[in-house]
Amino acid sequence: MITAVTYERLGDTTRVYATSDLAGAVTYHWYLDGAWLGATSSPWRDVQLPPGDQARVDVVDTTDPDHDPIANAPAGFPARRSLWWVRSLDADASHYVVEQQKDGGDWATVARVVQAPEAWSLAWLSGRLDDLALYAWRVTPYDAAGNAGTARVFGPERIVRRPDAPDFALAFDDETARVTIGAAL
Repeated sequence: MITAVTYERLGDTTRVYATSDLAGAVTYHWYLDGAWLGATSSPWRDVQLPPGDQARVDVVDTTDPDHDPIANAPAGFPARRSLWWVRSLDADASHYVVEQQKDGGDWATVARVVQAPEAWSLAWLSGRLDDLALYAWRVTPYDAAGNAGTARVFGPERIVRRPDAPDFALAFDDETARVTIGAAL
């Protein structure tokens, strides 16, 4: 079990140290705002955050080699979205532009991802997203001359981190002095 977590910040890099009371071959599973970052055998991990940006870093320690880091993630769902796409097979593809749309508004460029010819797929993790907002993303490949390929659209998707409270009705019976909880009227 994790007994302490400390942080050290240097520019855009935050180094997070975890202290565990487990013995033997310990694996540390790291999460940024609830999204799994990966596993290490060392009790520290570097996280890149722009100046002024804040994030919650969680760590789960285990000696179980079959530990499922997704099924056993810490409480709280991330207000982020991961996009994965298969790289363009066009030999001239040089990069991808990732755009984000919020609540049906204008598309805004949020990232530029460089083509990795040795990789089969590419990924991008969004910044923090607003609860109850409707988001869509599109990823467009570009060649070195700036010509756009066919865009891939993800979403729209409503971000719900804090669901509404249950809707119910209460009824008090004077004769029995009982309260009945039922469906909302």
